[in-house]
Amino acid sequence: MLKQRTIPFLKYRFIAYGLSLSLFVIFVASGLISKGLNLGVDFVGGQKIIARFEKGVDEGKIRKALAAYSPMVQQIGEAENHEFIITTKLKEDSAFTTEENIRKDLEAKYPKTRMDKGDAVFVLLKGTVDTNKVNATLAGLDAEARKIGDPSKSEYIIFKKEPADKKKKSAYTEDKVENHVRSVFDGAEILNGITIPVVFDKPVDEAALNGLAKKYNAALMKTGDEGKYSYVFYKLVVDESDRIKADLDKNFKNVKIMSTENVGPAVGSFLRQSALKLIIVSIILMTIYLAYRFEFRYSVGAMVAVLHDVILSVAYCGFAGIEINISVVAALLTIFGYSVNDTIVIFDRIRENTQIETKISMVDIVNSSITVTMSRTILTSFLTLLSVFALFLLGGEGISDFAQVLLFGMIIGCYSTIYIASPVVLSWEKLMQRIRS
Repeated sequence: MLKQRTIPFLKYRFIAYGLSLSLFVIFVASGLISKGLNLGVDFVGGQKIIARFEKGVDEGKIRKALAAYSPMVQQIGEAENHEFIITTKLKEDSAFTTEENIRKDLEAKYPKTRMDKGDAVFVLLKGTVDTNKVNATLAGLDAEARKIGDPSKSEYIIFKKEPADKKKKSAYTEDKVENHVRSVFDGAEILNGITIPVVFDKPVDEAALNGLAKKYNAALMKTGDEGKYSYVFYKLVVDESDRIKADLDKNFKNVKIMSTENVGPAVGSFLRQSALKLIIVSIILMTIYLAYRFEFRYSVGAMVAVLHDVILSVAYCGFAGIEINISVVAALLTIFGYSVNDTIVIFDRIRENTQIETKISMVDIVNSSITVTMSRTILTSFLTLLSVFALFLLGGEGISDFAQVLLFGMIIGCYSTIYIASPVVLSWEKLMQRIRS
């Protein structure tokens, strides 16, 4: 069976190791170290706005008009509808980032601090309105208004408060308060803002708290009675999505905002952790399956190759400046499956030949197995690469990163199956022989 002419793949495995190491060093040095990973909105937070424009608008014009936000712009739906999804990352002074930073600083300095959800509504009323009058209208909503901001303006923050009858459920909801204010006060405007209610277990230095608030251009308000160490950090903010909408109205006619989605840093952090867990679990499950399906040495070889492919693909993302988002994670998981599938085909042939050809060296068996399956690898990989390449060229900005990572990973996956996975199996076999002897 092995008398046919075989290609001595393993003869060049050390050259392949050097190539892998060189690529890794180049990608890490020029990408990850100098620029770091370019995490997308999914993982750091930001805004996603779907807008409909009149005719004659393209992605380049929108991107130029919103250059200050470094947006990703992609056309969606039918071309004649002129609908685009505009994605921007959170900035350091955004509401979400400010809130997250204050909470982190408080947790670091006051570990026993209780921080509640910020239930509050910011409003701007026309003219001069007395605080007592505002509170009189809030009877029955379990809410309390406090004046903030410029003394010449009627700016208020309306907090949730405990109901008089603590056995009853609070009547407060932000929607109810907003609707109430709009119905009672003509021309009332709902403002954007963040609130962080804080309850300390002992007296604290208010000067230090005020210093923390000023650090993030926020304000501090004591809300508890004497003996209750309760405070609220608050800040009026201009939502970045509002700024983007204003710039769109300024630069384009008849822009219609179809939807707006804000992704906070807490959600982004959760998605980052979930993506990492997903990758780790995938590797573990694949290892278990291969150990059951073949032998442990084969599972080790396959997982080393998969890790090689993933690490190089991530490093390539840093090198190419590709944004790491959910779609790129999906590409990495696809690379997992593709790489392992190709590896299994070769491993199955190696296992078969080791049972038949007992007098042939392991090196010859591996070389022959790779040679026999090479035509299948070339055909399937080539056809798949053509499809992915078409996605890369024609898929638009939104899918080009996914296609680019997948294209790179599939090429690397074919290479690692031959020069990483198979040599690991061979090295493991040699190690076991030394141990047995």
